[in-house]
Amino acid sequence: MPLLFVTSLVYGGVENGVTIQFNSNARVNAREYLLKDVAQVRASGMMKEALESFSMGFSPAIGEVKRVAGERLASKLRSISWLPETAEIRFPDSVFIKRDSQEVPGETLRDLYHDHIRERLGDQAFEIKDFKVRGLDLYPVGEMTFSIRTPRQGKAKGRVSLHVDVLVDNVSHGRVSVSGRVDIYDTVLCSTRNLSRGGILQPGDLCLKRLNVSKISDNYLTRIDRGTGMRLKQNVKSGGYLRATMLENPPLVKKGDNVTLVAFKGGMRIKATGIAGQAGGLGDQITVKNITTGRIVSGRISGRQTVDVFF
Repeated sequence: MPLLFVTSLVYGGVENGVTIQFNSNARVNAREYLLKDVAQVRASGMMKEALESFSMGFSPAIGEVKRVAGERLASKLRSISWLPETAEIRFPDSVFIKRDSQEVPGETLRDLYHDHIRERLGDQAFEIKDFKVRGLDLYPVGEMTFSIRTPRQGKAKGRVSLHVDVLVDNVSHGRVSVSGRVDIYDTVLCSTRNLSRGGILQPGDLCLKRLNVSKISDNYLTRIDRGTGMRLKQNVKSGGYLRATMLENPPLVKKGDNVTLVAFKGGMRIKATGIAGQAGGLGDQITVKNITTGRIVSGRISGRQTVDVFF
């Protein structure tokens, strides 16, 4: 190993002398590397602190290695005006410097994605498939944290993509994209057989199935009692799911029907006969002509051919 002597004096012969021994290999974790990162410094007091904190140059890119000539490093030290003339500098032909790095574990990003989807969906059951990460890189060594930039809006179903900032010691080091196919599962009202338009649904016509609802309309039904007694507005195949827009209340009153008018006044319940001016189902409001008085009144259908009259 070549030795460079600034003077003819060696460390062992000088009281409180300075010796700097460069290493053949060094690992660094900053944009610039200091003397203490690449060499052993023997000195006393504040001289040692000052030398160890002296910047020797720029580090290689994160995860990369670069070779620096030992003579070049020694020359850099010789430029220090306050370095004692008695200092001894020892160096190899080459010093290999590597910038330390770390990777983002794929499982960490998957867990982050899962927790984000869980927060948006609440108690709904779901599965994540075809999970992908784009834009991963090597990062400096330090405490790694993540910040999701994508606004938490809309329904988290189907293909959902998020942008995630990667921070090391609270400093941003780029952004990655994570995505997956989110399948949501729910209990859905379905038919047990082929059903025809206009039919009135009975309990035996209906069943509940656990389905992937990510690809169906949001207004699907989830309870058998929501379909029982309703009339179909379209044909439904066996096993098909039912939506609210496919059903309607069956007409309990047809236009021109004789109906019973029921009025409540105080504690009294008064009945009369009328003629329906409109057709309607349970809960619908229609006009009715009172046969006795000839007056047109409004009421709400409360049962088959029964209308509760408003006062």
